[in-house]
Amino acid sequence: MRAVSRPVIRASEPMQAEVLFGINSIYTVLAGGRRLQCRIKGKKIKEAQRSYNPIAPGDLVEVTPDALSPNEGMITDVIPRRTWLVRWNKKGRAPQILAANADIAICVTSPAAPPFRPRFIDRLIVAAETGGLTPLVVMNKSDLPCAAEVSERLSHYHRMGYQILSCSARTGAGLDEFAAILRGRTAVFVGQSGVGKSSLLNALAPGVDMRVGELSHKHDRGNHTTNFSILLPLEKGLRIIDTPGIRELELAEVLPEEVGFHFRDFAPYMQSCAYQPCLHDDEPQCAVMAAVEHGRIHFDRYESYLRILQELRETRKAAHG
Repeated sequence: MRAVSRPVIRASEPMQAEVLFGINSIYTVLAGGRRLQCRIKGKKIKEAQRSYNPIAPGDLVEVTPDALSPNEGMITDVIPRRTWLVRWNKKGRAPQILAANADIAICVTSPAAPPFRPRFIDRLIVAAETGGLTPLVVMNKSDLPCAAEVSERLSHYHRMGYQILSCSARTGAGLDEFAAILRGRTAVFVGQSGVGKSSLLNALAPGVDMRVGELSHKHDRGNHTTNFSILLPLEKGLRIIDTPGIRELELAEVLPEEVGFHFRDFAPYMQSCAYQPCLHDDEPQCAVMAAVEHGRIHFDRYESYLRILQELRETRKAAHG
């Protein structure tokens, strides 16, 4: 039987690699066609990133393979990110990078079980656009009844120019269109626990849950895909970064005065505010607040904005003592 040739990595020869996932400060990277388990060399990278996790799935890094252990190495540098998706880690009191160098941020939601939460979508849109990603709202479980209020809110996002896709991991409806959108791009999946994110991944790439489950078990992290973020280079040109199920998405790396620019329905009125810059919460003669009062801006969207604004103020205060 003919032996299968494997790429040769010369020890101590620096090379570029892509981070697949990291657990307990050990990062699995793809370098030269094979996987290496790497640690960060020194404190330089940690200090430069100023985040809860200095490296995330999708990051491109410089790696020096170990001379004695061919499957291990050291990460010596992180190549500047093209895009990023970040949240505020309340426990660590620091920004947490969920994904790097992705193209699309997929907000997976459902009409019920768990309930549809448009304010979660609002936050994902802000986080995605802040990091340079294109947001896409995917309504999974389209085979379930959809309340009129849910349909109205989805139509509202569509009118603002956001792409909305309905599909069902159970029936397969809409999956071909979904796969066509993802093909050739790197997409990061974000959603609350129970919306069917893992089911969608398995429907798009059968067997992926088993593969990730094996990785989780190997690293003593259980058998569920949502234990840690992971980049999955799949067949058919799919590259997906799966993230843990999120109960609350708290924003980071965005200033309070920037949030309004990520609410597209505010745009026609913002320049008409009497005072600039205007945060649209208590300033006199605010055109955005007037638009809310006259029903031109959805009231719940405005409430969502105010909550984000208040959280960012509190986060800034906590971060700076």
